[in-house]
Amino acid sequence: MKNITQHIIAVVCLMWTISAAAQDFHFSQYDALPMYYNPAQTGQYANEKIPYRFSGTYRSQWQKLNGKPYSAIGAGYDMPFDRFGAGLVLINHISGASNFDTFQAMASGSYRITDKSSKNHFLTVGAQLGIYQKKFSQRDLLFENQYTAATGLDPTLPNGETLADMSILKFDANMGVWYKFVQPNKKFASSLGISLYHLTQPNESFTGESSKLPMRWNGIFNTDIFIDQQWTVTPTVLFMQQAKAQEINAGIIGAYKISSTSYTILAGASVRVKDSVVMQLGMRHRNNTFRISYDLVTSGLKNYSGTRGGFEMGFTYCGWN
Repeated sequence: MKNITQHIIAVVCLMWTISAAAQDFHFSQYDALPMYYNPAQTGQYANEKIPYRFSGTYRSQWQKLNGKPYSAIGAGYDMPFDRFGAGLVLINHISGASNFDTFQAMASGSYRITDKSSKNHFLTVGAQLGIYQKKFSQRDLLFENQYTAATGLDPTLPNGETLADMSILKFDANMGVWYKFVQPNKKFASSLGISLYHLTQPNESFTGESSKLPMRWNGIFNTDIFIDQQWTVTPTVLFMQQAKAQEINAGIIGAYKISSTSYTILAGASVRVKDSVVMQLGMRHRNNTFRISYDLVTSGLKNYSGTRGGFEMGFTYCGWN
């Protein structure tokens, strides 16, 4: 019975993957990989003296899928050049039993519109150009020939099908704008970013028919509230829309700077509306940050997986200066 239940879960999530094939995946720690959510942040650090930034994140979810969890890896590198910023972002996502693989490689650039002498207002625009590849192996799917009355679904049995692997490679383009207000000795610093992805709406069909990837737009707003020299809290809201799919993620992160050290403790929580509650914990050393988070499922999928959602790690490394 346990094996049958696991296969049912796998089939349900495979059906979800197929229905969501035309939608982008997400990270809970979206600020850990800023270029994935807004190219205008490429190499732009709001007057912070950072020579470069290397960021990365790893996500694994739905561990109950009989050894076939969904996983995603993202990595980005960017640096400033006077009023310009340049970088590269790589994303790879593998979905469950069919090994549905999405890989993206995007060259990212930005330009600061406000003058460098401006210490309060920081406005940038950015764009990305690159490729994405989607592929999957039909041989990894389950068919009726692998079902027996005695054992139920048995993936070790031959499926009786002759199926080739499927793969497509497409060009893609994104753009965004980012604004941040910073004022020394004030109690807050706010930022707002808006970006639009998949401007070319490439055809992602594996059969040659028309199936355009819908454009996705993001809106991110956050405010650093400086309570005192040790405590800072940052409420954040992310809104994403792609075709008929919407996502709202609202939360808050608290930062406590340990006295007489360069270390800061991070802790926070957020709600992905109608999906999950995300808890996170981390540490910052100067401008270098490491965090872990876990999603507690609140959607209908908890009927299959319980509250066990996604585990995620994210880091940002900017050197030791």
